[in-house]
Amino acid sequence: MAYERGDVVLIPFPFTDLSAAKTRPAVVINGPLYWQIRAEYLLAYVSSQISKANPELDFILVDWESAGLLKPSFMRPKIAAIDPTLVVHHVGKLSAQDLSGIDACLRQALNL
Repeated sequence: MAYERGDVVLIPFPFTDLSAAKTRPAVVINGPLYWQIRAEYLLAYVSSQISKANPELDFILVDWESAGLLKPSFMRPKIAAIDPTLVVHHVGKLSAQDLSGIDACLRQALNL
């Protein structure tokens, strides 16, 4: 597996209606077991439009700069399965604090 859980990558993230895709950052959320069985990444959407973040559902990244992001950003639990060949660029890696916050956000959104 070239990328690990918590890595931030640029990918063509699909629109929810699948009409198109936009190259944007996303965070790898799958672990090694998923990768061993399915050679693809599970990724969660990242956006810099902080004014659109919903604090009940989205997670605002604290250490966005050290993750390689250019602007303050948030993760929305919008998930896509992407073939590894679609990764455009490795941006950086989330801090342990941000990864923990994303885990809590995903558990909340998925009722886990």
